[in-house]
Amino acid sequence: MYSTYLAIALAILCLDSAILVHAGLFIVQPAAGSVCKAGQECTISWVDNGLRPLVSAIGVSTVGLYTGRQQLVQSITPVDVSTEHSITFQPNPAAGPNSDS
Repeated sequence: MYSTYLAIALAILCLDSAILVHAGLFIVQPAAGSVCKAGQECTISWVDNGLRPLVSAIGVSTVGLYTGRQQLVQSITPVDVSTEHSITFQPNPAAGPNSDS
């Protein structure tokens, strides 16, 4: 199982554009305390924080599943955050065990 912090805080939407322009993204799903299990669908959804630039101006962004030390363990299909507000993926069991390290 992947905790919220591994699937979201650690499966960070690595939004290249958002990082470069300091856009604020607020993750609304999964919520704190929920889990994403390997091999089962996990949905990540977001909204912008209302500060410019807005999500609608960002465009295609890179998404990945990361460990607590921000090591990429699974690439996820890029998503256009200006038109989509969520992405569903299946955590790869080969990515490794639960970990915040």
